[in-house]
Amino acid sequence: MARVWPILALCLCVGCASSTTQVDTQNDTETTVSFDWRDLDGAASQLSQSLLASPRIGATAEKPALVVFDRLDNDTCQHLDTDLITQKIAEALLLSERFQVAATFGATRDDTIADVRAVRGNDEFDASTLQAKGNLRAPDLSISGKLTQRNVRRDNGGLRIEYFLTLKATRLSDGVTIWQDSCQVVKAVAEGMPVW
Repeated sequence: MARVWPILALCLCVGCASSTTQVDTQNDTETTVSFDWRDLDGAASQLSQSLLASPRIGATAEKPALVVFDRLDNDTCQHLDTDLITQKIAEALLLSERFQVAATFGATRDDTIADVRAVRGNDEFDASTLQAKGNLRAPDLSISGKLTQRNVRRDNGGLRIEYFLTLKATRLSDGVTIWQDSCQVVKAVAEGMPVW
């Protein structure tokens, strides 16, 4: 009988567990300590609009700039995939029709581009279906940056968590940075709340 009680207690605890629910992202007002999806969307949108508004970029729908995304370093305590940020920015740039995104270099590299060219001369492949030489384009601009987190102790107790996302666009023809901007997200955490 003594062995039955722990099993019964476990069953009762499992039965009391709350269920998973879908978050309504249109009406969600919960604030998290981490750099969450709302922060990611907001930062990507703000920096995309800044880049699109820059008069120094000079890209037009008639002559779109070819952009490659270089490294976006994650200097936070979180295991955040920075591709989530670059993908959002790439979406905004592509929607503007003033930019194209290169898939031959950097973080947006597609290995299939090189793979299909590596089979040239292989008799197993129909030569007429292989990609012709001399068609790949080198990018015009490189976008790189860093996401940084600082934990600052507040005078009244607790912490302030500061996130800074900085991006820059470098013109690859001469190595000159022609645009740079940053945005910040700041969150207050009460005393005693665990922060990683």
